[in-house]
Amino acid sequence: MNTTTKIIAATALAFSLAQAAPIDDIGALSVKGTQVVGANGEPAQLRGMSFFWNIAEEARDYWNANVVNWLAEDWHANLVRAAMAVEDNWGEGQKGYAYNQSGNQAMVEKVVDAAIAKGIYVIIDWHSHWTNDRSAKENGKDRWQLAQEFFTAMATKYGQYPNVIYEIYNEPGTDDWSQIKPYAEYIIPIIRAIDPDNLILVGTPKHSGDLTPVVSSPLSSNYSSNVAYVFHFYASEEWHLTNYLPAAKSAMNTLPLFISECGLTPASGNGTINYSMVNTFWDWLDQTKLSWAAWSIVNKDETSAALQKSASASGNWSENDLRESGKWFRNKLREQNPEWTPITGEGPKPSSSSSKQGGSSGSKGKDSSDKSSAITEFHNATGFHFTGNTISVNLKGMSRVDLLDLQGRIISTLWNGNASGNTVLSVQAKPGLYLVRIQGAGFHETHKVTVK
Repeated sequence: MNTTTKIIAATALAFSLAQAAPIDDIGALSVKGTQVVGANGEPAQLRGMSFFWNIAEEARDYWNANVVNWLAEDWHANLVRAAMAVEDNWGEGQKGYAYNQSGNQAMVEKVVDAAIAKGIYVIIDWHSHWTNDRSAKENGKDRWQLAQEFFTAMATKYGQYPNVIYEIYNEPGTDDWSQIKPYAEYIIPIIRAIDPDNLILVGTPKHSGDLTPVVSSPLSSNYSSNVAYVFHFYASEEWHLTNYLPAAKSAMNTLPLFISECGLTPASGNGTINYSMVNTFWDWLDQTKLSWAAWSIVNKDETSAALQKSASASGNWSENDLRESGKWFRNKLREQNPEWTPITGEGPKPSSSSSKQGGSSGSKGKDSSDKSSAITEFHNATGFHFTGNTISVNLKGMSRVDLLDLQGRIISTLWNGNASGNTVLSVQAKPGLYLVRIQGAGFHETHKVTVK
């Protein structure tokens, strides 16, 4: 879409809408063949930034809504990634999820809530290197069980939002895909029992660099619906250019890929940036329409860090607050991602009952009727509420409400006219998952609903 103002006519009246927020422009993500696509079936190329390990002293203060908003508004990022530490214990105040479940989950929720409220996409990243090794307990706990608890909570709270992407394993430290694959086959059904269709990203061998063994033995159809495989690269690393990139190009013939982490530097995160190699990688990304999240939002003294020590934890950064990587990525995002009018309003606010967790190993978890009920427990700027196949929404002025399929095609128009307050609309459609798009002067929202 271009950045011109969209005009929507309704009866004899009309109102103007600025460029839609990314979630409304691109819509629900799905996998079509070997490509991640938007609601219209066209390739969806998301571009944005990854937060650094949430427990790091140089990073944790940036895990807040102000920074998410600044990345969306000033950098034009349409994607952020919440990289939550798992097995790590770096001392008091720097303990990963295995050692402080509630504290780490709360940090992730701050970023996710802010991204949803702003209308951009967000990756919930299980930032782990060793989850495949189930026999080695973490703080006395089964690593797979920890992942199950976390993703059950995330899918329960956020499964209704098409913004949300689950990265179930960041960078497996093993070279052996046969050790990673069983974990993916364990955790994917747990998420799918609650959230049947949001995009899931699966980590790959050698810290998500080597796709060759995955090509030989991909996930079966029982596990691969709306699943993409993770590829990570650091553009100034010779081995990544000469070995990992050719393998990724070959893998794209059969596998959908998602670049959930990448950088300009050598793999160490330090050293000299080779811009000739950088251009080779980014030309490939643009040709293939692959999505990417750059490493990283942190003020650490290393080349891959985006920020200087002077960078405020509330955003509003000047050029002097950015390191070399930060300046390059900000310019790239502003060049390639369009300006848009951010969604206003607050993020998800679950009721006291919405924290119930469903879907465990050996059970089906919540069925579609349970999920429909969960959807009613979330509200946003328009007070959207869905229950019993009925929508309640607060509309002001010229407004339009459409029911769409997951490919973005209009099934029916539920409202198209003037409104002055709470409006109740009946949804008449075959049972299944749909999107509800709400447009009006000053608001533009998309919600996922289950019609019974």
